[in-house]
Formats: sequence, C-alpha cells, structure tokens
Amino acid sequence: MIIVRTVTLILFGFFICNAHAWVDTDFDGVPDKKDACNDTPANSVVMANGCIDTEILIVDEDDEVDDEFDEAELGATITNNAALIAEQCRQQRDILLAVDCFGSILQPVYFDFDKSEVLLTQRPTLIRVQQYIEQHPQVVVRLEGHTDNIGSDAVNRALSLRRAVTIKDLLVNEYQFQPSSIEVVGMSSNMPVADNTTIEGRQRNRRVEFIISAE
Repeated sequence: MIIVRTVTLILFGFFICNAHAWVDTDFDGVPDKKDACNDTPANSVVMANGCIDTEILIVDEDDEVDDEFDEAELGATITNNAALIAEQCRQQRDILLAVDCFGSILQPVYFDFDKSEVLLTQRPTLIRVQQYIEQHPQVVVRLEGHTDNIGSDAVNRALSLRRAVTIKDLLVNEYQFQPSSIEVVGMSSNMPVADNTTIEGRQRNRRVEFIISAE
C-alpha cells in the first residue's frame, strides 16, 4: 500500500511539474521558463526568446513621442502597424512595388540556439508570407539561413542551411508553395544583424530571412 501511494505521489508530482513548465502567461507560444518578455501584447510576432524584435518592425513615425511609453505599448503599436502595412502590400497591384513593400516589413523566422525546428511563435510570419504569395504567385523566394558566431564555420554553415531547408519544407508541405519558386542557402554566421557578444544579439542572428523578388 505504501509503495502504491509513493508511486502515485511521484506520478502526480511529475505531471504537475510538466504542466507548470508549459505555463504561458502572455499566450505568445513561448513558455514562461524560456520567455524573456512575458508581457507581450496579444497576437504579437515574437522571437524565439518571446521578445518582439523592435529593430525590424515599423513604428508609426507620426506618433507623438512619449517618455512614459512602455515596452508593452511599443510592442502593440509595432505589431499593429506591421499587420496594417502587410495588408497594404498584399493589395498593391504593381508587382515590383509590392515586392519592395513586403520585403521592407517581413520579419525573419527566429530559432533557438543550435536548433532548426520552427517554433509555434514563428508561424505568424509564415502565414503572412502565404497570404502575400496568394496575391502575387509569380514571385520567387530566396531563404537565407543564418546563425550566431558560436561554433565552427562548417557547423554553422550546415545549421544555417538546415534552417532554410526546414522553412522551405514547411512552405511546400503546409502552405502549398511550389518548390521551384523557393531557393535555399546557408550563410553561416557571416552576415550578423546584431552584436554577437550579447545574448540579445545572438538571438537576432539565429534566423532565416525571406528575400522576395519578381521573376
């Protein structure tokens, strides 16, 4: 009887720990134990660490600057503006203007350290690409995979290519893209967009970028 009770308590504790590990306070798809920004606004597109990349998305320059403007408000403004601009890009009939427009606001897909699996937090970016391509099926997409500078060039080149291939597989198998319209390339750590000496910088460098062009 004591053994049964002990086993039951162990199993109960195991399930409680697992449930707690996947608590996601702000519902951005990143569990709190991995979320560096656990108060992002609803429907935000976030990086693998749960933070919004404010270096890429666009803030309305006409908004009055407010010294009391906190990060949550900034995230909501950036996210809403990016969604609005994406819709305007999709409705642009001139293909060259549409390509330039969408390329200016499309956020990369970000990855965890040494991983090529696509996190659920990154799916909104893929959905935006799908919606855009539905309006402009004649464009081609170049997927450029990147890494931070931790590890050898050979390892990082292979990892960056795997990341690009993973995105291509998702676009083809789940979002009905034509394989012939997608090119993949691994750039290793040779094209950082941020400082690799910081945690935040390395997070931004672990990415796949979408280079969209007209045929």
